[in-house]
Formats: sequence, C-alpha cells, structure tokens
Amino acid sequence: MKMFGLVVSALLLFSAPAVTVEFKGQNIDGQRLRAKAYYYATGGVYKVQVIFNKQQATIFFEDGNKITIQLNNSVITDSNNIEGFGKLGQYRVTNGLSIGLVYDNDWINASGSQLQQSNALEGLWRISLD
Repeated sequence: MKMFGLVVSALLLFSAPAVTVEFKGQNIDGQRLRAKAYYYATGGVYKVQVIFNKQQATIFFEDGNKITIQLNNSVITDSNNIEGFGKLGQYRVTNGLSIGLVYDNDWINASGSQLQQSNALEGLWRISLD
C-alpha cells in the first residue's frame, strides 16, 4: 500500500504543469525584452532589459546590476503593469525565503530608542514592456 501511494504521488508530481510566464497566450520565458522598471520605494524609473522565468523576472540594469523579483501573476494581462517583489542585494532561495547582504535598519537600531520605520513599498517593482 505504501508503494501505491508513492507511485501515485510521483505521477501527480511529474504530471503537474510547469508554471510559465504568459502574455497574449504565448510563453515568454527566457526571452530578453526591453522594458522600464519603476521602483515604488524611491519613485525611480530605469531603462532595463528583463528575462522572465517561471514566476520570476530578472531585471538587468544599464550599469550591469540585476535583481530577480517574484511576480505577482504568471499571466500578464497588461504589458505596462507587471508587478513583483524583490529587494536589491537579496537572492531568492524559495518562494518564502531570500538571503543577501543587505541588512534591515530595524535590526541594527533595535538597541536605540528610535527605530526607523521601513517603507511599506520597499521591494515592490512595476515593469512596463517596450
């Protein structure tokens, strides 16, 4: 009986459809596209190139830096409003875990009497395809 459960679980795992980023019914994973990226925390707009991969987008800046963000949706309905979350200096390990070299000021200032409040929009990006 354990073997049967293992076989059924394996079949369900392997038959699950792969999540890809779609626009107008077409898979756009792996394509390098020109775009603009808007960072909500600062209001900055950047000319970038973006590559989509599953439910993530890697944004390549003109200065050579890049960031990978987790998309809110894998189906793009508006090419001027593709939102996702990711912080500079952070690298996503799993959907709920990222690691990096950027520290959080709240942890550093915990011993002081004044804590800095984090920006609620920090990490939120909007991509507009050209």
